[in-house]
Amino acid sequence: MQNEEIFVVLERHDQKLGSLQKQLDELKAVQKEIKAMNESLIEITNEIKHTNASLLSCEVKINELQSAPVKTWEKIAVSVISSLLCGILGYVLARFFG
Repeated sequence: MQNEEIFVVLERHDQKLGSLQKQLDELKAVQKEIKAMNESLIEITNEIKHTNASLLSCEVKINELQSAPVKTWEKIAVSVISSLLCGILGYVLARFFG
């Protein structure tokens, strides 16, 4: 090889190295962004877990509040039915023994 050919080959290698260095720098920037996104996703995931726990707690409380009136009406119904049955039984017994 002559000096000129060596110079041309070295020039091509320098250009290729420059191009590869630029690509490497771009990849480093992308990698940094991906790392930041990953950290953000971890934070969001933790917040979602906390939110889910809070929602479960609220759901239990809401279910309790929704069932409270039903229980009250059940107690009222039992009391009314018991009173009616006792009244009828008292009337029947009074007629039978009276």
